Amino acid sequence: MARRRRSVRRANVSYTGDMDLSVLVERVRPLVDQEVVIGVQGDAELAMIAGVHEFGSAKMNIPARSFIGTGKKKAQAAIAKLVRQGVNEIALGERSVDSLLQEIGELGQQRVVKNFDRIKQPGLSAIYARYKKGKKLLIADMDLRDSIVFKVRRKGG
Repeated sequence: MARRRRSVRRANVSYTGDMDLSVLVERVRPLVDQEVVIGVQGDAELAMIAGVHEFGSAKMNIPARSFIGTGKKKAQAAIAKLVRQGVNEIALGERSVDSLLQEIGELGQQRVVKNFDRIKQPGLSAIYARYKKGKKLLIADMDLRDSIVFKVRRKGG
């Protein structure tokens, strides 16, 4: 039977004997039930454009120019640092879970937008390059950039 690898990161919450463990658990428990989701919100056409840019289109011979997935990967270190600090503050009663999740969403959204602004690869096709002004990809489509949002929701819902 194959063993599954499991990755665990610790927030290094210090527990002292004078702390009520049940209070500590109650403060941190809402973190387990909620998640932050970063993506694009808009109409069907905007969703189709975002999907084509994110994954490409073999039928139309369009290469992938991922901005959401790569932006989230680039934000992971900063978000992990924020979470470690935030969990300690929540455990000590100095911060609410909602404010931490909101800050995580805002940071993730900023990093995805920043990544969107930097997209350069793969290059433009020769036909499209003749009609396009400037060298930045997707920048003419500000609706797509402005539709990058985050949402805090219950896990699985």
